[in-house]
Amino acid sequence: MSSSQTFLAIDLGASSGRGILVTLAEGRVTMEELHRFENFKVQLGDTLHWNILWLQQQIIECLHRCATRDVELAGIGVDTWGVDFGLLDADGVLLGNPVCYRDLRTENIHDYTDPILSQDEIFRLTACDPWPISTLMQLLAMKRDGSAQLDCARHLLHIPDLFNYFLTGVMANDLSNLTTGNMVGPDCEWATELFERVGLPTQLLGGDIIAPPKRLGVLSESIQKETGLGAVPVICVAGHDTAAVVAAIPAEGDNWAFLSCGTWSILGAARDEPVAAPACLHAGFTNEYTIGGWYLCHNISGLWLINELQRHWGRDDASWDYVRMTAEAREAESGGLIDVSDASLTAPENMEQALYAVMDKHSQPRPATRGQLVRAVLESLAMEYARRLETLGELTGDRYDRLYMVGGGIANTLLCEFTALACGLPVHAGANECTAMGNALGQAMAVGTVG
Repeated sequence: MSSSQTFLAIDLGASSGRGILVTLAEGRVTMEELHRFENFKVQLGDTLHWNILWLQQQIIECLHRCATRDVELAGIGVDTWGVDFGLLDADGVLLGNPVCYRDLRTENIHDYTDPILSQDEIFRLTACDPWPISTLMQLLAMKRDGSAQLDCARHLLHIPDLFNYFLTGVMANDLSNLTTGNMVGPDCEWATELFERVGLPTQLLGGDIIAPPKRLGVLSESIQKETGLGAVPVICVAGHDTAAVVAAIPAEGDNWAFLSCGTWSILGAARDEPVAAPACLHAGFTNEYTIGGWYLCHNISGLWLINELQRHWGRDDASWDYVRMTAEAREAESGGLIDVSDASLTAPENMEQALYAVMDKHSQPRPATRGQLVRAVLESLAMEYARRLETLGELTGDRYDRLYMVGGGIANTLLCEFTALACGLPVHAGANECTAMGNALGQAMAVGTVG
């Protein structure tokens, strides 16, 4: 085996995508951004779609650049956001551009689904929160609306699996996306009983389920000809980007929790088995699958709040960048706290005024300066992390002695410090490229480079 191996991690986010070259050599990892591109949504009539053909074209561009540079790839893997999917007919033809999870078809979907089957029962059958945008809820919205496409569909592939199919011609279903979409049970088998009880076509559940990572095949002959690459292996990695993050957390032993910190924050802990007790659902926790097992997690607001403040302030004064905001927050005095879980903070037109309104609602004193407002946001996030970490321990019966923070949010060292203080635990901050790292390390496992 070569002492150096390079893997191509295709990492698609909701707003942009990247092709990352990840090289393993002499016990170390190096990463290089090969190609970055926009991912945009397209409104067609009343429906918001992903431009799946554009994304496929950009993946092909990543492969072409590898060929142009004579990069010898040991593998290719794709990860993306979760829950969204493509439907294919009996001939394997894509029936339409996949719909974006932000489409309004799932708005108030529980008003339709709750009389059919309660959320508690769906959680019991799948161990995953039946949140409004899950794959199951999107399919039920199609059923409610009398979708002809749903009647014609014979296969369902989540977005990473769809691109794997485009690249190899092999249909397979990655377990990490199936769990987050309410498509399988705690036994990792298709949730056939659930589909029968809610009246969805069970033929969508006939594909092979893969516990990642696993080698699917090689680039098809047509893709090889188009890109100039040879028969490069394509690996089914942890295709849900959160699962890829968790797979790459540099932790050893037991009794540790993780915090993936970025626009959103995800706090959780690895588990051998899902925790399907109703208390998990009622506390806002859900179970998902990653390489090697499960993790129990909770979604929390993240640096979206800071990003929106910067966007608002920066329009009038470019000096209000993240460096200045953090510096002024560090010098400011602590003030009131903010309920960062308040639904009004999801997408307000003016984040500053929305934050003030939440503070007013809870009789918290308004900050005197912008720096104090930024500090209040960071301290409030840290307190929310601590509160959710305590709940996590109650649900699992575990006591955590350290917290691993990963993701782009670790660049905000003040947030890391506040988190350590609030949680009363050592915080290990590092690995801000965990998604691509988890993608590539999964590939390396599949080809036998690492254990």
